[in-house]
Amino acid sequence: MGSLARYAIACTAAASIAILTAIPSSAATWSITPTPAGDLTWFNGVTATSASNAWAVGTAYDFNIAAQRTLIARWNGTSWSRVSSPNGSQLYNQLYAVDAVSPTSALAIGSIETAHGVNGGGDGPKKAAAWQWNGTSWKIVDLPSTPNAAGMGGVDMLSATDAWAVGSYWENSPTGHAAPYMAHWNGATWTKVEAPAPGNYQNSADAVAGTSPSDVWTVGSWRNTGRTEVYHPLVLHWNGTAWSQVPTPDPAGRVGGMLSGVTAISPTDAWAVGLKDYRNPVSFHWNGTAWSEVPIPPLGGDGNNFTYSVAGSATGGVYAVGYTSAGATNPEVLIERWNGTAWQREQITTPLGGLVRGVTVNNGLWAVGYQNALSNQGVITNRTLAIHGAG
Repeated sequence: MGSLARYAIACTAAASIAILTAIPSSAATWSITPTPAGDLTWFNGVTATSASNAWAVGTAYDFNIAAQRTLIARWNGTSWSRVSSPNGSQLYNQLYAVDAVSPTSALAIGSIETAHGVNGGGDGPKKAAAWQWNGTSWKIVDLPSTPNAAGMGGVDMLSATDAWAVGSYWENSPTGHAAPYMAHWNGATWTKVEAPAPGNYQNSADAVAGTSPSDVWTVGSWRNTGRTEVYHPLVLHWNGTAWSQVPTPDPAGRVGGMLSGVTAISPTDAWAVGLKDYRNPVSFHWNGTAWSEVPIPPLGGDGNNFTYSVAGSATGGVYAVGYTSAGATNPEVLIERWNGTAWQREQITTPLGGLVRGVTVNNGLWAVGYQNALSNQGVITNRTLAIHGAG
């Protein structure tokens, strides 16, 4: 589910910074809210339509059948509660992202394992699927099939009748390679849409966000064959008719860079985040003309530092989330806030560590993922984490 990006600070950085408006300059106050969680549970995505209606999705391990199951929780303004969600098989079912446009219209995307793998543990063949909320219940809607199963990354709803789901799948012809997977929802059916694949070996689309039916971004990574080939950022734009690749900075290094999150505030204001060489988080900004790198201050240490997701709005600010293992015994939650001039790290403590994969700023500030906790047997386990920001 990760994608990357290369290193260069373009001369347009100052212009890209200057166009941001109504960004809060003060740090938020973050508090962990209780979530319905057992051992081996985590959230991957979050969205909100109001202060009293938010969704978080992920997975929960079912010890009775030894498989992950879909996990959907809802915030009612006071507390989180688990909502019944279907599974497409008795094997591994996972949810990766969610978006909503009203209390009666939401979409989540994920995967359904269709057969046991050789080693078990969710390594069997899978199919991509969407979960649709109609105001009363969630149901599974098949996504367009591919010769090989698609791995899903992100979903964005522009309206109840206009949404995108993105990921990647293995394309057998004309030459075998992983290609971006794009599916469009018109309110009734999903349709697969072709997209550029610059890498001759691997291409992925890991997140999607748009401002209108003719202004949609997706980000990920691409790589050519060969043991020494590095990852490169992949940024694609939908103009209402077709997807096209847009040039981006390309961080140099042994491994290269990947992009895994994107947010679109206006046609002249978008952000993408990811990592380079697994050691440093990276962010890019779109000013309506070009993408340029906006440095995230280095976190130090020899550990991994990832930014998985980013969310922003003209009134809610811009936040990037992930984790850092720089100088820490356990991975620590990482939340970076754009203050209008630079990225600043927000302060949030999880006693045994954790990470965040999803963030939203619309209709409330939320970051979700998992935190480490002690099980009844005294061993460290993952449990869902929802952090609310105010200020």
